[in-house]
Amino acid sequence: MGEVHREFRGTESSRCAGRLATVVAFLVAMLLAASAIARATETIELDIDGVLRTTLVHVPANTALDDRLPLVLVFHGSALNGRLMEEITGFSELADREGFIVVYPNGSGPQGVLSWNAGSCCSFALEREVDDLGFIDSLLDHLIASYPVDPARIYATGFSNGGMLTHVLGIERTTRFAAIAVVSGAMFPSQTPPGDPLPVMIIHGTADAVIPYVGGWGALRTLSGKTEPAVAAADAAGFWIGNNGCDESSAETTVERNAQARRTPACSGGAEVVLVTLLEGGHAWPTIAANPDAFLVSDDAVDLISSTGEEIPWDLFEVGIDASRTVWEFFRNHVRP
Repeated sequence: MGEVHREFRGTESSRCAGRLATVVAFLVAMLLAASAIARATETIELDIDGVLRTTLVHVPANTALDDRLPLVLVFHGSALNGRLMEEITGFSELADREGFIVVYPNGSGPQGVLSWNAGSCCSFALEREVDDLGFIDSLLDHLIASYPVDPARIYATGFSNGGMLTHVLGIERTTRFAAIAVVSGAMFPSQTPPGDPLPVMIIHGTADAVIPYVGGWGALRTLSGKTEPAVAAADAAGFWIGNNGCDESSAETTVERNAQARRTPACSGGAEVVLVTLLEGGHAWPTIAANPDAFLVSDDAVDLISSTGEEIPWDLFEVGIDASRTVWEFFRNHVRP
């Protein structure tokens, strides 16, 4: 009986050990699940001086709470919103693949016709003198405190009116960002350099009628409420080249499909400036799918390429660039000191 009893106790011990192992495994799994952020794009609200402002936040699935990820702010154009920018740019899918947090703030305005106060444009936000700089300051403070953000890798990009705001943030909040990128946006003659260097990318199409590549008022002057004409895209790049103390003799030009990229790398603190000119590109966020296979190139566009001494590439008539991918590849090379 003694031997049987000892065998019985051993079996019970094994069962208890098995149950304990199961419980431990379950608890570990729960802790791992609790230590990871796995959420779709969510909407957060901030009270800014009694005004409720909203922002969409997308964190990559399975992000650990102790991670420190890059943060990309994406600003919509006038009459658009954060949700549309998420759909148009595909940044959330890119963020999942590359491992960064992407945020789509919403501007202000009636009935969903939202805009940003970029100083010389646009619409409701400009007319009401909305404090969008204050909003972004509060938003960044909240994001850093509430999400696994690396403060040295915060970036801003924007389209059209959102691109204008991105330039303003680069000037007024230079030290909060590691780099900025502007797509079909504008700078204005009244803007002055911040002094501190900042890496900048500008993407602009030569056929943009809303914010002309060569500068000026554009087709929507009255509707947008602009108070001064935009400077040319090349002059906007020159603004940042001068601010960043770049050696212009270091500039190099490459051509790929309908995109001509002029990069000036020898700048203070490595704050390079890149101007991407989209030949015949219109007022839009460039995506591969949006570019037709049969790309018609004007004589002016051909002259623009020829002036660089480069041959006209055989694939000029194929699809163009993916702005989101191009912007992210620029961002990930820059970390704020």
